[in-house]
Amino acid sequence: MEGHPLSRAEYVQRVLIATVVVAGVAAAAMVFVQAASVFLLAFAAVLLAILLRTAADALGRRTGLGPKWAFAILLVVLALAVAGAVYFVGSTAADQLSKLSEELPKSIDRVREFLRQSTWGREILRWLPAAQDAMTGEPSGAASQVARFFATSFGAAGDAVVLIFVTLYLAGSPRTYVDGLMQLVPPAGRPRAREVLTAVGERLKGWMLGQMVAMATVGVISGIGLKLIGVPQFLVLGLVAGLLTAIPYIGPIVGAVVGVLAALTQGTSTALWAILVFTVAESLEGYVVTPLIQQKLAELPPVLTLLAIALAGVLFGVVGLIVAAPLAVAIKTLVEELYIKDALGDREGETT
Repeated sequence: MEGHPLSRAEYVQRVLIATVVVAGVAAAAMVFVQAASVFLLAFAAVLLAILLRTAADALGRRTGLGPKWAFAILLVVLALAVAGAVYFVGSTAADQLSKLSEELPKSIDRVREFLRQSTWGREILRWLPAAQDAMTGEPSGAASQVARFFATSFGAAGDAVVLIFVTLYLAGSPRTYVDGLMQLVPPAGRPRAREVLTAVGERLKGWMLGQMVAMATVGVISGIGLKLIGVPQFLVLGLVAGLLTAIPYIGPIVGAVVGVLAALTQGTSTALWAILVFTVAESLEGYVVTPLIQQKLAELPPVLTLLAIALAGVLFGVVGLIVAAPLAVAIKTLVEELYIKDALGDREGETT
């Protein structure tokens, strides 16, 4: 049955509606781009809140305490742990970090000098940023990207304070915020919305727990190995290697490069031993530790992970690299739940 021709008034009305929709989408996109640091900060708070809530729930199950008491005790334990770490190793770490910032440029200069001696080395140097750009924060350097991010919003200290408080509020009373979010969904769709939100939370929890184990494994093995071979900055380098493991594939390579450059100040043989240390650390993490906890991990295809990291790095800089993988996990889960299962009706590949 053919529809009747639109009147002039109906046509104008539809054009106006389409214009408003397009303008709304464009405005939302502009707001997201301009306030990207705020959204990334909120997502990072959600990740940390999931981690804290998971630990508090586990503590509550083992001790029989209520959720609030378990969360309060967990915060006290964490505060004492941080204070103890600062008291016992804070000065050592600060001293090592200071020495590392002095020695690393020297190692980079040694590598550049070595590369200049060959044709292929000079070709590599053409494609690499200058060492001083990366270390001093020139416009093309990595340091300036960090500075630009933290210069937005409230600055570095303000962002840290906001992150801490948002994390505590979310972890302390997650039901309040989940219920508030559900109010935005029509009543008929709320049960399914809760299922989807739970699925996203479970996947992110699996990813976070897996990454924590991987980071601890790489950090501890790297730190101990570097100490055994005589690298003075072993504590800071182990910490850096562990933290960078949070960025899949790319992070471990960067951590190993920094560690080897630092070891190079102690001689070529020490640098070769450092390569062996990082190889052992990454191999144990990749082939022993991760497979043992694989069922608890949120699996993400390598190509999808690398594309997410590349895109987030281009759009949001260094912090985008850090949250790229968990953000991809969340988006992948939403696509599976809302599009593949609900829109397409394909539930054959449902994850258990």
